[in-house]
Amino acid sequence: MKGAHILRSLTFFRLGAILVTAILTAGPAQADILAVVISEQGLQYDVSPSNYDNSPSNYDNSSSNYDNSASNYDNSVSNYDNSASNYDNGPSGKRSVVTEDGKRVGYYVFSKKGVLNFYHAGKRIFYMPGGGKTQSVFGSDGSMWCGTLGKMNGNLVLGLTRNCMLQMLMD
Repeated sequence: MKGAHILRSLTFFRLGAILVTAILTAGPAQADILAVVISEQGLQYDVSPSNYDNSPSNYDNSSSNYDNSASNYDNSVSNYDNSASNYDNGPSGKRSVVTEDGKRVGYYVFSKKGVLNFYHAGKRIFYMPGGGKTQSVFGSDGSMWCGTLGKMNGNLVLGLTRNCMLQMLMD
């Protein structure tokens, strides 16, 4: 099972902050992100929500922090840069989130403040706060830890809990 293999390989997720910095400085050439299901219990402390740096209760990670908020225009689907109507966010665009079987389930966009936003079916569903303090991904309302972002075998991987993956697949 590929997901189990990826779960064992998540030690690479420590590189998430470095990866995000590399993506931000690399410019417009971006790539698909592979979404896989992970288990919180199988993660090392440094990438798990048990670590306060990765906790949704940490204000830096919270949607109460305006930089992370969906009401911030930079993160809003009302912003054309984040809209599904933007070619780069569409099925032929460069910012797709795909499953292991190649199904496109959404897209991602960085805000000007470095927040990595994930969208599906015309709404923001997840975000990763800017600033490089965490590679954790949170539900759009900020109250739920959803997973972590990293790089494995040269590819971007978004490890999501089962409930968050289901949320991405719905609609």
